Amino acid sequence: MKYKKSFDINKKLHTLIPGGSHTYSKGEDQFPYNSPRVMSHAKGAYTWDLDGNKFIDWAMGNRVFILGHAFDEVDNAVIKAIKNGTNYTRPGILEYEVADYLINNHFENKFDMVKFGKNGSDVTTAAIKLARAYTGRKYILVCASHPFFSIHDWFIGSTDMNCGTVDTERDYTLKFIYNDRESVEKVFEEYKDQIAGIILEPVKNDSLYLNASENDYHLETIKQKDNSSDNNFLQYLRKKADKEGSVLIFDEMISGMRFDTKGAHSLYDVYPDLSTFGKSVSNGYSCSFLVGKKEIMELGGLKHSKERVFLLSQTHGSETVGLSALLATLKACKKHDVSNHIWKIGKKLKEDFNQLVNKENASEYFRIIGFDANPQILCTHKDGIFWPELHTFFHDKVINNGVFIPWITITYSHKEEHIKLTMDAIKKAIKELKPLIENNEVRKLLVGEAVKPVFRKYN
Repeated sequence: MKYKKSFDINKKLHTLIPGGSHTYSKGEDQFPYNSPRVMSHAKGAYTWDLDGNKFIDWAMGNRVFILGHAFDEVDNAVIKAIKNGTNYTRPGILEYEVADYLINNHFENKFDMVKFGKNGSDVTTAAIKLARAYTGRKYILVCASHPFFSIHDWFIGSTDMNCGTVDTERDYTLKFIYNDRESVEKVFEEYKDQIAGIILEPVKNDSLYLNASENDYHLETIKQKDNSSDNNFLQYLRKKADKEGSVLIFDEMISGMRFDTKGAHSLYDVYPDLSTFGKSVSNGYSCSFLVGKKEIMELGGLKHSKERVFLLSQTHGSETVGLSALLATLKACKKHDVSNHIWKIGKKLKEDFNQLVNKENASEYFRIIGFDANPQILCTHKDGIFWPELHTFFHDKVINNGVFIPWITITYSHKEEHIKLTMDAIKKAIKELKPLIENNEVRKLLVGEAVKPVFRKYN
């Protein structure tokens, strides 16, 4: 494929925007050199670049779609809302309607109150603030096995990319390993009666975890079992939080729509005190929300006599675009039984991938991990350690055969026909790469640099 227009605009983007992108995981250091750098439009399961190249899109932005690109039912609801005005001087009726639907219908009163934001960092940071206010404690226990929780200092300051943050903020962020009870017990013992809250994704991958970003594959050495059934880890955390007087927070940005539209916690019948949702809840439009118990959430309200918490007060928090998209998305997911569709397509994708790599005798280098609802392709050395050069070369080949699959975000628009086309592209890539692997020429023949971790100290 040719990418002339895409490369030309990319050069100009770097003169105008730091990093040439507004999301680090979309940056040029996260993709092969021979790939599109600027996109023009998208529809359903497909996306097009500036040069007119067409791709099956499994990445779906940064996992921000659940129904597919430009889904008519959601877009039409947004257009209708826009014509009634996008913001008001007092609360708009949509704020009530969406909140009422979420609490009384969608979540079936498992949570008491909701607060809307525009992105994930808004609501996770709001949850941290509430946990500290409710408990009167300072320390936050964060799952180190999960890649990202917020752009704000309390979290980003605890990563390798902490330039510009302050010690006094990051010092209060402690970490534990998923499915490792000992790591949790150790922190609670060391910081007895000081931990305000525990935050983690309730579920991610079933065999191993990735550290840093959606496509930053620094593998943890700890092999994980099914993280909620075999080890009852979520149930353990629920009991531990209750015993220690800490607030349990689930980050459901990804799992909240992928595993079940009500949240992965509903599958395991483990309910946190606070839970955050975003990304695909509004099918590409900007909206997020925090739900939780009234006694905690109300601290950000007016109906109490305690010290006030400046929770979320955003000019665009009540914007009708995001709220109408959220409501339409949730209703469409229920109408089309999207959760079952995602599990079905994911299962087929994994089965076909495994069948292909086994047939090509390439299973030692190309692997697919994760639950059916959230699979992920890894390129590794024989010992299972991530191989950045092979990963980059693999995606170079796959992209130039019309498939974007740096991570996998299954939507309602993805059908079995897309799996077939994807497997055709992957088969071609593996056949081309196998001789390079056998001759130890992957690094030598790769054009450009291998992908790099997002959270790294220097470029």
